[in-house]
Amino acid sequence: MSELVINRTARADQHKQLLTTVSALALVSYIGTTGIACAEDADRPTVWVELGGQMEAMQGVSTPFTAPFMSANSPTPGPYANNIFTDTQRPAHLAFGLDGSAIFQPKGSDWLFSVSVRYGRSSTNRHSHQQSPHVTHAYLINFGAGGAASAAAFADTKLAYDESHMILDFSAGKDVGLGVFGRGGTSTISAGVRFAQFSNASKITAIGRPEVDVGLVGYRRYATSFYNYTMFAQAARSFHGIGPSLSWNASTTLLGNKDAGRLTFDWGINGAVLFGRQKAKATHSTQEYHLPLTQAYGGIYDRYYYTRVYRTSHQHTRSRGVTVPNLGGFAGLSVRYPNAKFSLGYRADFFFGAVDAGIDERHSKNLGFNGPYASISIGLGG
Repeated sequence: MSELVINRTARADQHKQLLTTVSALALVSYIGTTGIACAEDADRPTVWVELGGQMEAMQGVSTPFTAPFMSANSPTPGPYANNIFTDTQRPAHLAFGLDGSAIFQPKGSDWLFSVSVRYGRSSTNRHSHQQSPHVTHAYLINFGAGGAASAAAFADTKLAYDESHMILDFSAGKDVGLGVFGRGGTSTISAGVRFAQFSNASKITAIGRPEVDVGLVGYRRYATSFYNYTMFAQAARSFHGIGPSLSWNASTTLLGNKDAGRLTFDWGINGAVLFGRQKAKATHSTQEYHLPLTQAYGGIYDRYYYTRVYRTSHQHTRSRGVTVPNLGGFAGLSVRYPNAKFSLGYRADFFFGAVDAGIDERHSKNLGFNGPYASISIGLGG
C-alpha cells in the first residue's frame, strides 16, 4: 500500500516538473518572440515617402473630325492616298507624368494609411501637307503684265492638341498575410476613395483642293478653275469623378534578406466605381469656294474671283452625369533595404465609358493608360 502511495506521489512530482518545464519554455519563447517583434517594429520606418515617374500609352481620348471633301474623288488622288486629314488629327500616343505617395504605419500595428497622386500630360502640334506631283503652270495676264503661276491639287492639315489626367487616392489597408508568400512577403488589402480628372482640347484646320481644271484662253494663255475646301474645328472634353476604391497589393522575396537587401516581386490589382460628370463641346464649320476664270471682252485683262458655294457651322455642348467603373493593376520588381526601395514595373488603368468622344452626338469611349514606371521610396522614423 505504501509503495502505491509512493509511486503516485512520484508520478505527480514528475507531472509537476514536466508542466513547469513546458511553461518555462513557453514563457521564454514568448519573451524571445516578443523581443524580436518589438526590435523589428522599433527598426521599421513608420512613414514611407515615394516619388516616381511613368510613360503611358493612351487610348480613347478623341475622335477625328471629318467632312465630305476629305474623301472626294478627283483626277489627282495623290493628296488623299493616306487620308492625311484624319491621320494628322491623331493625338499624342504617349503621356509622361509624375507620381508620389506617403504611407503611414503606426508602431505596433499592421494597419497602413496612405495618400497618393498621379499626374500626366501630353501635347502635340502637327502639320501635314501633301501635294500632287502633277503641277500645271498657268500663264496669267493681268493688265498687260505676264507671269507664271503654279496650280496643283493638295491637302493640308494642322493640329494643336493638349491632354492632362490626374488620379488621387486616399486609402486605409491591413497586412493580412505577413509571410504568406514566403519569408518577408506581404499581402495588403486596402479600401478608400479615388478621385479622377481627365481633360483634353484640340484645334484642327484642314484645307483641300482636290482637282484643278486647266483651259486655253486666247493665244498661248492658260487659265485654271478649281474648288477650294476648308474646315475649322475645335473640341474640349472632360470627366471629373469620385467614388469608393478597393485594392490588393502583395510582394514576395526572390533573393537576399531583409537586413542586407533583397529583390522582391511585387504585384497588385485595384478597382473603383466613380460617380461624376462627363462634358463635351465640339464646334466645326466647313466651307466650299469655287474659283472660275472670266475674261473681259477685248482681251484686255483676266479677272479671278471666288464664289462661295456653301458654308455650314455646328456647335454642340453636352454635360451628363455618369457612373464609370475603373479596373487596373501592376507588376514589377523592387530592390529593398531597411530604409529605402527602388522599383521598376508596368501598370495599367482603364476607365470604362469615361469620355464623351462624340462630335455631333454623344459617344462614350473607354479611357486607358498603360506603360512602364519607376520609383524610389525613402523610409522615415522608426
